[in-house]
Amino acid sequence: MNDLNPTGAFSSPWQRRGFVRLVALARWVLRPWPGAEDRFIDRLVADQNRRVGDHLRVHPPARVLLIMPRCVKKTGCRAPVQESLNECLVCRQCPLGDVAHLCLEHGIEAMVAFRSHIAFAMARNEQPDLIIASACRDRLVKALCATPEFPALLAPLTGMRKMCLDAGIDLDWLSDQLALAAPGPARDQVRAAEGS
Repeated sequence: MNDLNPTGAFSSPWQRRGFVRLVALARWVLRPWPGAEDRFIDRLVADQNRRVGDHLRVHPPARVLLIMPRCVKKTGCRAPVQESLNECLVCRQCPLGDVAHLCLEHGIEAMVAFRSHIAFAMARNEQPDLIIASACRDRLVKALCATPEFPALLAPLTGMRKMCLDAGIDLDWLSDQLALAAPGPARDQVRAAEGS
């Protein structure tokens, strides 16, 4: 099936109920083997990112929404990151400081979602042309199921100090995705470098 829709709408197998059920069954079958389910999810995410990359070559995004989970915020931090990452530009004591600087550099707004349903509501309210997000693997699958109509570049978190606390982000990956999604010349330079 062609993932590129000439109307500009993003097409994904996650929009098909049968595919979602098959993924759920595969996860259940793989769960007893250590690491097998994670590898399967990583493959699903890589396939999604490839589809989105193909889509973006034909339909460059005008509106980008970057969503980060609450678990990357430093424990005890009182900054209102659901509204803005401005305070993070100065603090830089957790990955959100680096995220804030990358977003400023690329002219892209970031939002922090404290719960999955809030992230999904943000996507539906903002109607972005592209979502860039990092989350734990289970939440990535949940996002693909809940908002399959939005092109989303995804990456698993790089680790946590404790469950849902002090998670890490692959900042090199994030920087590459932001450059790809950035408006105008920055995006064109990234695409030219990829083509050479």
